[in-house]
Amino acid sequence: MKFTDKQYQEALSYVSGIFSLGGLSECGKTSAGYKLQAMGARKSKIIHIEREMMEERGFDLSDGMKNEHFIMLYANNPEEVFKEFLYRLILHMQEEHYKYASIESLYRAELGAFLKKELGNKMANIFIDSPAETRALRELEKVNAKAIENGESPITYEEMLEKVHKKDEFKISHNADKVKDIADYVVDNSSKVSKEQFLGKIEEIGHSLGL
Repeated sequence: MKFTDKQYQEALSYVSGIFSLGGLSECGKTSAGYKLQAMGARKSKIIHIEREMMEERGFDLSDGMKNEHFIMLYANNPEEVFKEFLYRLILHMQEEHYKYASIESLYRAELGAFLKKELGNKMANIFIDSPAETRALRELEKVNAKAIENGESPITYEEMLEKVHKKDEFKISHNADKVKDIADYVVDNSSKVSKEQFLGKIEEIGHSLGL
């Protein structure tokens, strides 16, 4: 996608606020995204825009998006790719008449840092912190409720914890945990925090950018 510096600067001036949501598996990113959506932010996933960029570059995604595709996408001048990512995101916001957006899941700390550099106080990088045990318990409740509803056998806590650890290993290998280092807000979503308290903190962050 080609665009001029003038078009890019005009796009930046359109934005009132963008929130990125990072964190490991089942930490609460989706719930946070829905909360911000209810407050008036366009909810989207980073991977959807990355897919757009890959398709336009002619990548063969017939078997899905693979690690090699991401390596190819960001191989040369990643900052230019980040710039295109932001421009595309703002175009979607304009098309749908949103001044605010939330994007999940942020796995590249460098992208979060770039967005902050470009948007300043109109950007909030949020990292949701929750231990694996808490995340496994929460996911177990959801998965087993659906299994029982479908007449299937529920899985054990140990099985779910193993699944969460495997997902974490993959995401940590892609530096998803490093997002915490560049986050503007680290939000606790451990077992000592109720869902209401967690979403209340997300609401506060939303209000901090004028949402």
